[in-house]
Amino acid sequence: MIVVQTETLVGLISGLGGAVIGAGGALLGGWFQQRWQAMTAKEQRRDERRFTAGRTALDMLIRLRHAAANRGEDAESEDAWTAELVEWSTSFDAALFLVPGGDEMRERVFEVVRHLGFYEALGQNHHEANAWIDVVCREAITILSAFLREDPLPPRSTVFRDRQDMVDAHLRR
Repeated sequence: MIVVQTETLVGLISGLGGAVIGAGGALLGGWFQQRWQAMTAKEQRRDERRFTAGRTALDMLIRLRHAAANRGEDAESEDAWTAELVEWSTSFDAALFLVPGGDEMRERVFEVVRHLGFYEALGQNHHEANAWIDVVCREAITILSAFLREDPLPPRSTVFRDRQDMVDAHLRR
């Protein structure tokens, strides 16, 4: 028969208890670390998608602004421009909808871009129509750029507000 002394038994129990607590702590710490890394990786992927999709939309606005400045004045050029604008609009909408966390920005940019359709009605000549498209693009670029820099969205510019008043007056007629 084996006789175990109380001190030895207490030492074994406390050693075993310490090992169990240590193993549990290591497992819990590993689980927390894995969750933290997964969360950080998810945020990083979200930020990358935000920047990539936002940059795509920004590039599209810049290209539209350039295309408008270089479009021809004849009827054939105008028809091609209109078709290109419709295609651009569809692609631009899709690019903006891919930007995560951009609800307010999206609402503001869509409000601005909606005014592109009035370039003919408000531009009495080719140059004025191009100036209208330029104002709309610059306003949307300003909003989208602020969003990508994570700055507060800027207020509407005076030039855009004036043009918006022209659209409102045109719609009332």
